Amino acid sequence: MSFRKVLCLCACLLTLVLLAIPAFAQGGRGKAELKAGSGSITVDYGRPALQGRDPLSMQQEGSFWRMGSNASTTFTTPVDLTFGTTKIAKGSYSIWLLKESSDSYKLVFNSQTGQWGTQHDKSKDVARAAMKKGTAPSPVDPFTLDLKEASGGGTFVLSWGTAQLSTDFKFSQ
Repeated sequence: MSFRKVLCLCACLLTLVLLAIPAFAQGGRGKAELKAGSGSITVDYGRPALQGRDPLSMQQEGSFWRMGSNASTTFTTPVDLTFGTTKIAKGSYSIWLLKESSDSYKLVFNSQTGQWGTQHDKSKDVARAAMKKGTAPSPVDPFTLDLKEASGGGTFVLSWGTAQLSTDFKFSQ
């Protein structure tokens, strides 16, 4: 193999490595799961890193965020759920975070799935559930979504930095 070919091959490999670094810096994909009925509730999402930012405080009031990075976050449930008085039918949804004010957030369920995470179509929103704002017991990075078991249902938890948002749900009868 000639020196020129070796140099070209090295340049190509270096380019591939440099292009891959941002994907690893973003934290990849995450999945939260909770047994429900004969299946599991799942949340599939991108896991961005803080990188010195405070994204929840940077979010504009009235704006929607995909709760992750890259593709929209997908919430799938094999059973009907109730978040407070908000009923969610079994199925798959993209989920979004609506910031109403500095201390008021809503979990938004949207019937469209598979879209890029910046393509929120409000006309396809099917329900909204209030979220409680709190402080994480210790700083969390990268961005993390979790489903925690609770009596008769569970808790959906968003943690990033020192912020924690949560909402309880019940398995519908």
